[in-house]
Amino acid sequence: MIRRIQFVSDQLVNWIITGKKIASVVSLDKVNVDENEYNHALVVGEYYDVYDSKLMKRCTIRITAMELCIWSDISEHLWRGESNANADEFRKEHKNYFDNPSDDFEFIAYYFHLVE
Repeated sequence: MIRRIQFVSDQLVNWIITGKKIASVVSLDKVNVDENEYNHALVVGEYYDVYDSKLMKRCTIRITAMELCIWSDISEHLWRGESNANADEFRKEHKNYFDNPSDDFEFIAYYFHLVE
């Protein structure tokens, strides 16, 4: 079974298709949870059909790695994979997504490649 995933904007989906985005993030409490029929739990090695805001399949990705991250120490691999210019830009763009996290806030980064 191919799992499903949605991103918060269609622009992010377009960046995946063009190869600009190869990473994303999720809070610890959501990584092992099927949120709904379009957001399945994240598992390394699994394939995911990516859906846009109109619930149209746009591409398929495979999750290749996950890592535990801390807000105060964003790796270059993550901010580049998220298509950011640096760690500060990553924090600025994700501050609202994570509801104003503290420096010791932990989250999961996951990395993927485009399959089709």
